[in-house]
Amino acid sequence: MRTPSKITTISILSLSTVTGVSTLITGIIPQLKNTYPSIPVMWIEWLVTIANLSALLTLVLNPKLTQKFGSRKVVVGGLVISALSGATPLFISNFVIVMLSRIILGLGIGLLSPHAISLIAHNFDGEHRAKLLGYQVGISAGGNAILLMLAGILVTINWRFVFVLYLLLLIIAGLVFKNVPNDQPETIKNSSVKLPPNRWGILILAFLTYLLIWGVQLKLPTLFNIKGFGNSSLLNWTLAAMNLGGLVAGLTFSKLHRRFNRYTLTIGYAGAAIAVLLLISTNNTFVAVFAAIFFNYIYSYTGPYLVLVGHQNLTDPQINVMSSYITVSTIISAFFAPLVWNLVGKIGVSSLTVNSLFWVGAVLSLIAIGTVLKSLLHQRASN
Repeated sequence: MRTPSKITTISILSLSTVTGVSTLITGIIPQLKNTYPSIPVMWIEWLVTIANLSALLTLVLNPKLTQKFGSRKVVVGGLVISALSGATPLFISNFVIVMLSRIILGLGIGLLSPHAISLIAHNFDGEHRAKLLGYQVGISAGGNAILLMLAGILVTINWRFVFVLYLLLLIIAGLVFKNVPNDQPETIKNSSVKLPPNRWGILILAFLTYLLIWGVQLKLPTLFNIKGFGNSSLLNWTLAAMNLGGLVAGLTFSKLHRRFNRYTLTIGYAGAAIAVLLLISTNNTFVAVFAAIFFNYIYSYTGPYLVLVGHQNLTDPQINVMSSYITVSTIISAFFAPLVWNLVGKIGVSSLTVNSLFWVGAVLSLIAIGTVLKSLLHQRASN
């Protein structure tokens, strides 16, 4: 396999900086609640995640669109759609139109997001692929961190100015258009492409993994608010720092995986469980900020591991299918997160927010225990 040039590699990785743009408004959830007091909390939170539902439409169409127009044109189209629709609430305040703009944003995300993984899987192999998949997660986190830092500055002026940041996607569109080849894969009948049975377990785990992280991201703003952990600016800076933690995890994933192999998942889930339980038990702002950052750092080791293992020993057509399914599973989890955690949050003795986070920590603990048992069984079978 021929290694792409450095500028092409950078351009492919640059796409990862904006795949999580739907979360850009997470830090202004309190302002959205105040602006639309008659709108239920679940619908306010859906402003953050609704894009993940509409993205399913273009995700399903993505293989055919890529076959017809090529990967570069599909990605650039997705970036332009996301930029323009994402910036719409800067000028229009009607809730219905804002929600509609978020739905259109999802259509753009569905066009670009699968290619952040598949372009790496197609163009790199071996240890180089593992390293770049780790970088992909790290760069995604780093891109989100930069955007959230900028949001933390803009929210102190006017919270609506946060939406102008979506226009930065036009810069990425220009970079991709100039440097990424417009590859058009060979036509392959979807019916002939089947995944190994064990990959479905990975997809289910990916769904749960992202459902849990959405539980933390959606409830963190309210937790900071009810516990008095600073203002909206501090929240946005905390969210940005959380993504920097994810950046560090992504850049160090390859080394951690070489050392701990199958126990990488255990480290991620167990560490995240500890962080969440610390979040809901502390009343100290510094401890809460630290716990939030540590959560995103340690949890970010799980994503690239699932992607790496999910793509192992697959053919190119299977890689396309697996990449799409992983993206679909994470997107579906994001859409259902507000519904799940607002329902589960009613179970418990504390507030809805604290109850939700408690159950997130409990599920993380159970998954961590499960990964330990599976690793021990695999080790015993190998011996």
